[in-house]
Amino acid sequence: MNNLIAIIPVAAGAYIATNLDNFVLLVLLLTRYSNHTASVIAGFFACMFILGFTGFWIGMAANIAPVEYLGLLGFVPISIGVIGVVKLLRGESGPIEADEKSIGGMRTVFMATLISQLGNGADTIVTFGALFADSMPSADILIVLTLVAMAVIFVLAAIYTIRHATLNDLIRRHGHRVTPFILIIVGAYILANTATDLLPD
Repeated sequence: MNNLIAIIPVAAGAYIATNLDNFVLLVLLLTRYSNHTASVIAGFFACMFILGFTGFWIGMAANIAPVEYLGLLGFVPISIGVIGVVKLLRGESGPIEADEKSIGGMRTVFMATLISQLGNGADTIVTFGALFADSMPSADILIVLTLVAMAVIFVLAAIYTIRHATLNDLIRRHGHRVTPFILIIVGAYILANTATDLLPD
């Protein structure tokens, strides 16, 4: 049971690593559209549902692959992480800036939030697809629950962050430096033959 629960910090780390850019966007959108907070939050949750749902079904589809190769999906988040490290070293990866386009009513704010969040979601889909494919059904349930919990935590943290300028600036400027290394750790976990894997001992 303890080994099964170990999937929770891994899934949480994967969520943070692949959605820290989405978190920064969420903070920016909540700051800029303070009169449409509910629409921004609804757009964020809708995006997380789509990303999680897509990742889950990609993981299920991957189960038709030979079991002995599923662990190799760990190379996907590792590759994303390595590319991120290379970009950091080259100075190509920087803080996310706010979109200056004018946005109007509630529906428009919702759609703008949804689309901008989905635009940063490919790594979430791929990483969680690999996690779902590499884990047994009981672990998949914990991954889904972790996804939901992390989405709620992100919203609460974003609301807290917009009230603290120093924290807001710290995350916006330096958050992108951490995510590649978390992805590499998550990929290494998938590659490992753990108790949550489908791979036989």
